[in-house]
Amino acid sequence: MGLSESHAQDARFGLKGGVTYYKGTVDANLGFFSLELESDSRIGFSGGLFMEYPLSDLISIQPEILFIQKNQKESEDFFELNGFNDFNDFDDFDDEPLVETTLSYIDVPVLLKVNIPLEGDVQPFITVGPYVGYLLDAKDNLNGTDEFDDFDDIGSIKDLVKDFNYGLIIGGGVNFGNLFLELRYDMGLANIFDEDELMNGDLNDFDDDFDLFGDMDISARISGLSFSIGIRF
Repeated sequence: MGLSESHAQDARFGLKGGVTYYKGTVDANLGFFSLELESDSRIGFSGGLFMEYPLSDLISIQPEILFIQKNQKESEDFFELNGFNDFNDFDDFDDEPLVETTLSYIDVPVLLKVNIPLEGDVQPFITVGPYVGYLLDAKDNLNGTDEFDDFDDIGSIKDLVKDFNYGLIIGGGVNFGNLFLELRYDMGLANIFDEDELMNGDLNDFDDDFDLFGDMDISARISGLSFSIGIRF
């Protein structure tokens, strides 16, 4: 009982915020033919709350609640390779068309934090653990405008992305007393596409054209880096 109470008294809460840098990976499989495409990365924002509950002087459990943007951008070539024939209309643009996607999530990581003991207030640490995420909003725009909405066959990006996501976080950082800096890699493991919605419109026509080779299987994952600054109380 005494040990449990000591740990509860040592539990610390904190705030953190920073920037993210994510990209998407699309895998398309059609019989013997497969294709992997990667989007370019875009900067986003993250911020939230955490609790650090020590199990020993070196190891803690750290649950968090974060708002996080997992953004990406795609050029004309990315969409043409996915069979979106309507993107031929991109020829009307003076510059290379660019679609920017903003995916906003509430992520709940539960991390194992390992502190590396050093003398003084500077203390490195490593974090690892799973997370689950819920999609709050999904938006896209074409060359900084809402003209992307004119491509009705593709549908709303919000309809194409599943509500839930999950993955694995690996990171590390340095405590400076109550302040800290941290860099993380978020490895997305879930297929974020809603297959039923995705196979409507042009992709459905594309699949029908190659029906001889079997059904098309298409999936996407999002992964990226986040850099945070935080404070513990």
